[in-house]
Amino acid sequence: MTSMKGVLLSSPGQYSLRRNLRLPEPQPGEVRIKVAAAGICGTDVHICSGDPSLNGLIAPPVTLGHEFCGHIDKLGDGVDEADYPLGTYVTAEMHEVCNVCPACVNGAYHACATARIRGINMNGAFAEYVVVTAGNVIKLPKDLPLQVGAILDALGNAVHTTLKVPVQQKSVAIVGFGPIGALCGEVAAFVDAAQIYVVDVADKALARARAWVTRRQLGDRVTVVDGREQPVETIVDATKGGVDVSLEISGHPVGINNAIKMTRPAGHVVHLGLPKEDAVSIEGFSSNFIFKGLTMHAVIGREMFRTWDQMLDLLNRGLDVSNLVSAELPLEDFGTGIERFGAGKEQKVVLYPHQPAAKRARPAASNPEPAQLGD
Repeated sequence: MTSMKGVLLSSPGQYSLRRNLRLPEPQPGEVRIKVAAAGICGTDVHICSGDPSLNGLIAPPVTLGHEFCGHIDKLGDGVDEADYPLGTYVTAEMHEVCNVCPACVNGAYHACATARIRGINMNGAFAEYVVVTAGNVIKLPKDLPLQVGAILDALGNAVHTTLKVPVQQKSVAIVGFGPIGALCGEVAAFVDAAQIYVVDVADKALARARAWVTRRQLGDRVTVVDGREQPVETIVDATKGGVDVSLEISGHPVGINNAIKMTRPAGHVVHLGLPKEDAVSIEGFSSNFIFKGLTMHAVIGREMFRTWDQMLDLLNRGLDVSNLVSAELPLEDFGTGIERFGAGKEQKVVLYPHQPAAKRARPAASNPEPAQLGD
């Protein structure tokens, strides 16, 4: 076998399923993984739509996909099989870091100044096989469902965001209830945040949030707030001064300012959402930020590898995020998956490169809670 199938981005906004991609060979220090399942991310949607803001990041021609799980298939020179047994169920951190910049030297590998990302500017996992640096491989519990293993990259973003500061027995606002916001809600509830306020402006997202509250029986701890109806006043009044921690997921300038305003003095605002524009104006900077003594945190990806340890511990203790996967499709249906996810018709889509459609396709129309793309 010298070739494989995969989704190739040939130029900005131009992608196709190819069956003649070169089968990657692991170089020294690398591991080849047979991809079992891969998740579609909001970034994939922007790449496939030709979003010009990503043109400086992508490097076509490139095989897409950075959320996945699979099994170790082949080792490069210098990789000890005792540490990486063939067939082991794994995923991987897809940021390839330099190890020499100030961030890396200080152990903040997730903020590497020159990181490259597999599936964006290096070949990724929307394919039958992917190669990664051995040190980036994370072993998974054998009983972890494939559809969960496929979205650990996204769950890691949520864990990093939610646990950036302690939220146990704290009041928390989640601004933006797209896929990452929904994962943040699951994490915050699981670690016993005392009160959670979910804010969004889209009817579908609000309906999905209310359904989550009902399904998880969280009515005593979670309040869903329509962001079009004075969310700051509503939350400040309910908390008698503001929440302890705001998690800003939307990236919208209004959401960013609302998150700052609805946080109590000496509270924390954690930013994951990416604005479309380079500049965001902070309203009432002195009164809403300086004089309140807020601390703002920027979150990028997952801490390597602290977040992965936290995430696997949460899953081992019973955190369940499988319900967020609303469609499972063969890799051949990538176009359908990216269209439905991008249109907000699915919450998370998982693709299976090696499974025939009849075994893995779950009718997307059966999803009772269409999602609003928010991450």
